[in-house]
Amino acid sequence: MLKPTSSHLFNLIQEIESNISGANKDEYTELLAWTFSKLGINKFAYVHLEPTPFNNSKISIHSNYPAEWVETYRKNALYKSDPVMANTAITATPFFWDEIPQEIDNNPELFDQSAAYGIKQGFTVPIHEPGRSFGSIHLSSEENDPDFPILVRSHLVIIKTLSIIANQHRPTEDSNEINLKLSPREIEFLRWLVLGKNYKEIGLIMNITERTVKFHAKQMTEKLDCINVKQAMFKAVHLNLV
Repeated sequence: MLKPTSSHLFNLIQEIESNISGANKDEYTELLAWTFSKLGINKFAYVHLEPTPFNNSKISIHSNYPAEWVETYRKNALYKSDPVMANTAITATPFFWDEIPQEIDNNPELFDQSAAYGIKQGFTVPIHEPGRSFGSIHLSSEENDPDFPILVRSHLVIIKTLSIIANQHRPTEDSNEINLKLSPREIEFLRWLVLGKNYKEIGLIMNITERTVKFHAKQMTEKLDCINVKQAMFKAVHLNLV
């Protein structure tokens, strides 16, 4: 692969800056995938983590990783035990995954899982924000390619620049769009839940069985793309759905 010239790299930054603002989730992912491919890097993930009470963080993932792996990672909250995310949370310095300190890199099983999806080595750029929230760009290679570290180091400045741009323009969830997904009964359930009512009390108020209340809770949690009801409740409040 021919190494891009400085002028080509400058044009690449201009291209993404002029197109990424206002992009929807699919456009955002496609644009970043195209941009990193120009550097010879074919797999990427942008992850944003926003800690919330009760250890139920709000996570956003935009990636061209295999969809099955992304879904497994999200639904099973693997970010809580991911050494890459643990190291990202405490450093502002970009790092290769094999540089993670041993006391943090204590979950080799997760790397074995990701390797099954072709994610075998990688590089991460942390982007910390005010408070405890942070974004991160993760680049990976399908094989243990000896050229991958060389490629990353040779484009380190532009990778860091692209990471900052990606974080600044990450797609935000549209509360109106999510609101349309929820049924009126699910929204009513949410309101009582936020007010501190338990399932039995909500059932009496809404004149439905506790089993139906649990069904609404399950549906609402899935529609809000959360891992449990508490996280869904905090997300609903954050998005002004109730």
